[in-house]
Amino acid sequence: MRRDLFLECPTCGYKKDVKGFRSDCPICGYPSALFQIRYPQPKEFPLTRYVHSILRYCSLLPLEAEEIIDHTVGNTPLVHARKLEGLLGLKNLYIKDETRNPSGSFKDRGAVIGVSAAKTLGYLAVNVASSGNFASAIARACTLSSIKCLVLVPEDTPDEKMVMIAAYGGKTIRVKGIFDDCRRLSIQLSKEKDIISAGWDLKPFTLEGWKTTILEVFEQMERTLPDTILIPTGGGGHVLGTWKSLKELSNLGMAEHLPKIIGVQASGSAPYVKAFSEGLKEVQPVEDPQTIAKSLKVSDPLEQRDVLKAVREVKGEFVDVSDEEILEAVATLGKTEGLFVEPGAAASLAGLRRLVDKGKVDADQKIVIVVTGSGLKDVTDVRQIFGDFPCIPKDIKLDEILTITGLS
Repeated sequence: MRRDLFLECPTCGYKKDVKGFRSDCPICGYPSALFQIRYPQPKEFPLTRYVHSILRYCSLLPLEAEEIIDHTVGNTPLVHARKLEGLLGLKNLYIKDETRNPSGSFKDRGAVIGVSAAKTLGYLAVNVASSGNFASAIARACTLSSIKCLVLVPEDTPDEKMVMIAAYGGKTIRVKGIFDDCRRLSIQLSKEKDIISAGWDLKPFTLEGWKTTILEVFEQMERTLPDTILIPTGGGGHVLGTWKSLKELSNLGMAEHLPKIIGVQASGSAPYVKAFSEGLKEVQPVEDPQTIAKSLKVSDPLEQRDVLKAVREVKGEFVDVSDEEILEAVATLGKTEGLFVEPGAAASLAGLRRLVDKGKVDADQKIVIVVTGSGLKDVTDVRQIFGDFPCIPKDIKLDEILTITGLS
């Protein structure tokens, strides 16, 4: 672990050593999980002696290069979405394709830094509350680190995600409730049984992983930034990590402007949308959130105050989209850009389409939409888009095949 950094309370500015990452603020009582890591001004960024992005960004990460357990995370494509541009009437639209990460979602970024930190600090077990993607990523990182992993997921977690978690060795339990219930149990396991929580204790470290998404975009756009970034938003960690990376680039004199961050939520689970529109500093929890986008189904986000503050600071906003719009976006991404994403990941495109329809997007803006997870992680819910698949006799005439498929 690097010795030249510290944790800071975002409310009162209290500073503490990184090794005290589990203790709440003694001044204002702010939760330890919401402290942020601060760095000295790096002499070099990125580190040009490394090829892989995770290592290139070590001067803005809490670990030494040799302490990071996996170098295959990140380096995901930034796709110039030319077909989608034409469909939406835009000229500079890009997709950051996070489905290419090892476990199929952007969560690998936070997991590799969080679990690497846990291993470096000597922990032998980690627990994680998740709707599926974060659990997959943490279980994989724990396997690579020889750390035991206990997983708590909501009962409606797709089987595709459950199987992946099990394949990585995670000891998985379904909880009769929503993500927020899993999170409560996760924090209790940390406080009462000393099995640290990936989403609580390790959050200051996982946040550092989330921010590497936009650091890659910065390099892929030849050291420039887009005008607007759209991010699917459940808890808001990816939004907060993006904001933190933008601020750090600005402090380095590398960012001429701070892009607007648009957090996109599902209409049935949109606490940020309501809080933002009403000018609130905290969200009002959503009772019984409902959406097909399970990765976005969060009632009471942990980092809510900081996320709302971050989006306001960059003059962004939150928008919500219906399940129907989300499923349409899943199909559109596949048919235009050849990307198969899960419902939660498609929310960013659905949100962009909503803003375009409202006339809130300039056609010349440089826009990045982040697609966060692979469609292979939630096939059951997505299948309804495509209807039934015909089954034909093995001796059918070829002309009939063309008729059935509409290719005649």
